[in-house]
Amino acid sequence: MAATASAQMPDTASTIETPLANLSQPVTDMVIDPQTGDGTIQFAISPQATPLEGRIFLGLEPLGPDAPGLIVVVNDSRAVRIAPSIEAITAEIELPAHVLSSGTNIVTLALEDDETTGWRLDAAHSRLRMSYEISRPLGSLSDIEAALASDIPPPGDIFIEDRNRDVMVESVVAQGVAVRMGRVPAFVDTEQAADIRIRYDISPDNSGAEIRFSDAETPEIILAGRHQQDLETAARLFASRSLRQADTHFTVMHALSAAAIGREHTRLSPRGDTLRDFTEARAPFGDGRGAQTAVVITEGDGEQRLAAMSIMARTAIAHQTAWIYAWYGESSSAAPDNRHIVFIGTGALSDRTFLSSAPVEFRTALREASTQAGHRSGLRLSSAAYAHGSSHPSGVATVFTDPANPTRWMAGFTSPQASSFNRASEILSRSAHWGALTGRAALWDEDGVTGYDYSAEGTPTIAQRLGLPDLSMREIAFFLFLLTMLFVLRGVWRSRRVNDNARGWR
Repeated sequence: MAATASAQMPDTASTIETPLANLSQPVTDMVIDPQTGDGTIQFAISPQATPLEGRIFLGLEPLGPDAPGLIVVVNDSRAVRIAPSIEAITAEIELPAHVLSSGTNIVTLALEDDETTGWRLDAAHSRLRMSYEISRPLGSLSDIEAALASDIPPPGDIFIEDRNRDVMVESVVAQGVAVRMGRVPAFVDTEQAADIRIRYDISPDNSGAEIRFSDAETPEIILAGRHQQDLETAARLFASRSLRQADTHFTVMHALSAAAIGREHTRLSPRGDTLRDFTEARAPFGDGRGAQTAVVITEGDGEQRLAAMSIMARTAIAHQTAWIYAWYGESSSAAPDNRHIVFIGTGALSDRTFLSSAPVEFRTALREASTQAGHRSGLRLSSAAYAHGSSHPSGVATVFTDPANPTRWMAGFTSPQASSFNRASEILSRSAHWGALTGRAALWDEDGVTGYDYSAEGTPTIAQRLGLPDLSMREIAFFLFLLTMLFVLRGVWRSRRVNDNARGWR
C-alpha cells in the first residue's frame, strides 16, 4: 500500500516527518483519563500547501490493565478506535487528504468510557508524517503570518534587512517573527538564501507607519514610514498585532481592531538571582513588554547581529511577548540608569559597567570558555587552537543583581570567540540548552551546559574543617618554590663552609 501511494504522488510532492514535541503547539507527555479529560494535538498546514495524505504515530501506554479503548477524532470528521491493550503500543492513524485543510488541524483523543483508567501519550515516541505539494504562492500579509505559524511545511530561513546599526527595529522585528512561529527562526544574512524577507522603506511620500506585502519572487514584508519614528512604530505594530485579517496593507487604524499576538502574564516571583529565573521569565526584565529594560547589543551590523536576534527571539518566546517598549542601543553608557540591562555580544567583555558588576562565577565560566578555545592570556597557542575555536563554538551567560543597586538586574550573553558567537547563539536559542541554563553563570557549547554558582555551599575542604588557610594550587606551588630555594641556598652555604674549614679559613 505504501508503494502504491508513493507511486500515485505527484512529482512535486514533498514529505515531512516531525516529532509532536517539535510542533508549533508542542505536545509533551499527555495523560488521557477520567480526571484530565480529552487530549488534543494541533498542527498547522501552510496556505500555500495542499495536503496529499498523512499519518500520525501515537506512542501510547495504558495506565492500568483495565484501560478502555481510545477514540481518535480528526477535525471532527473522522473517528478511529484504538482497541484496549495491556501493553504499550504505537498506533498508526491514517490522515486522508479530504479530512485535512489549510490552517489549524485538530486531533482529539477521547476515552471510550469514563469508568476505568486511561492512557499516557509518550511524546518522545509520537510523530506526524505528512505529504504535501506547494500549490500556490503566498499572496498577502495574512498568508505570510499563517505560513510562519505552520508546521507543514515549516517556515524556512528569514532575512531581516541590515539597517545601519538600527538594533531597535531589527531586534523587535525578530521577536515578532519568533512569537508568531512559536520557535526561534533560522535567520540568514543574505537575502538570496531566504524564504521570507523583511525590508524597510523610509520616504516622505509614505502616508505614515505601515506594513506592506510585496509580491516579489520571494515573499516580502515591508515596514514603511516617513521617518525613523514611523519605522519604529511599524516595527512595534508588527511585533504586537496579528496580521491574520490583513490583505496587503496594515496601518495604525487596522491595529485598533486587530488581535494581539503573545500575551502578558502574571510574573512569578524569582527564586533567586540565577539564570533559571531569566529563562523561566521570573526576573523583571520583561515587565511591561520590556518597558523597564535596556538591551545593549554590542555588535549591531553584519553577521554578528544575527546572534543578538536569535537570543532576543528566544527571550520573547520565554516571555510570550516581544519587548516592544525596551530601550535598545550599543553602549551601556547611553542606557537609562533606572532600567535593568541585558548585554548581548562579544563587545560586552569591554564594557566597564558589565565587567565591574559581574560575579566571580562569570569570570570562572569565561576563563573555561577561553581555555576550550585555546586562549592563554589573550593569545592562541597554536594553529590547532584556531581549528578548535572555529569548530567548537561556546558562549557564556550570566544574570545577577547590581551590587551598587540591588533592585537593578543585569544579564549577559557573550563569548571570547567573536567569530563563532553567532553559531553559539543558535545552539543556545534553538535547542534544549536554554532550559538547562542554571546558576549565576553558565558555559554552553554543543555538548551541553555547565552552570556555576558559588552561593551554593558544598562539602567543606580538609583545610576548612581544620581551620587552616584555604590556599589555591598556585599559592601552594609558590610556597614550595620558596622552600626549595631556601634548601638550595642553605646547601650552597654549607658547601662553602666545609671548603673553608678544609683550607683552614674561618
